[in-house]
Amino acid sequence: GHGTHVAGIIAADGGSDGKGIYGMAPEANILAYKVCSDNGFCWADDIAMAIRAAAENGANIINLSLGSDAESPLISDAVNFAVSKRVLIIAAAGNDGPYVGSIDYPGANPEVVAVGAVNSALEISDWSSRGSNLTTEPYVDEEGDIELAAPGVNIESAWKDGGYAILSGTSMAAPHVSGIAALVLARFPNYSRQELFDILVAARDFLAP
Repeated sequence: GHGTHVAGIIAADGGSDGKGIYGMAPEANILAYKVCSDNGFCWADDIAMAIRAAAENGANIINLSLGSDAESPLISDAVNFAVSKRVLIIAAAGNDGPYVGSIDYPGANPEVVAVGAVNSALEISDWSSRGSNLTTEPYVDEEGDIELAAPGVNIESAWKDGGYAILSGTSMAAPHVSGIAALVLARFPNYSRQELFDILVAARDFLAP
């Protein structure tokens, strides 16, 4: 159900009767790779293989609504491979907040856009992981930084077996950004990965510097 929920946030198209929910980019194509067990446990080699497969099969954007406290060389190598293929990777920052440096990998990787969660009042949730932004250089993408925040509290989306569910988490925030990236890329198909990244991180700051 978790993966279905994430995919729905990106690309739900209203269903056959047009009365269901719509995602951020309803006409986007989805390559879905199941890399975690039904209880949410994931193996690094499966994640790495899926990243590589997506990059090799023409993905422009990879959404990773998963994370770990520790960096995996397998996943980091796969991320670098995908970046070499001009793929933009967007990942959940994690749900380990509110402590500085609680960001998960691969979101903490400087090659990955890490996304925290806000509610409808644009307040960062207590459980949303924090980056090391206060100790790193402003407006420079460094390891441990969170680049963006997006809606991640009480998000309704598709669920397995044709249903709907309301979930909260940075897993829900990341696909909002992935969907926006897909819309930008649809409008500007020749944008490079860096140009797409620059568009995303130019989003409005709503907290004090």
